[in-house]
Amino acid sequence: AVVSTQSTGGDTIRKLAMITAADNFDHIVQDTKASDHRLVTHGVYSISRHPSYMGWFYWAVATQLLLCNPVCTCLYAYAAWKFFSERIEEEEYYLLQFFRGDYVHYKETVGVGIPGIRGYEIASDLRDQMLKKNE
Repeated sequence: AVVSTQSTGGDTIRKLAMITAADNFDHIVQDTKASDHRLVTHGVYSISRHPSYMGWFYWAVATQLLLCNPVCTCLYAYAAWKFFSERIEEEEYYLLQFFRGDYVHYKETVGVGIPGIRGYEIASDLRDQMLKKNE
């Protein structure tokens, strides 16, 4: 029952992330900020900076647990973790460029939701500059 809930919950969170972000959601990491691009921090984005990735991660691992497939459970967990670790770092690099201090504050108050993934590490002096420009 717990694993089934994890699978359904992960899928639901992923779908809610897409609905909540609406036009701000894209399957490709954006390196250019569109004029209507907004930082989404409400709904599922208030519990995870990357709820779509978090939901997919937990769904993928749970599906293999449901199939009682220990080898693929480990492989899926590692592959998904590695992929999202790299993707989140790249995506947050651009989000920091787009939203500067607003994203720094968001990053400091909301986690990723995937164990061991912290996202893009910003140097403290650059962080301070971004926050000052935001005031």
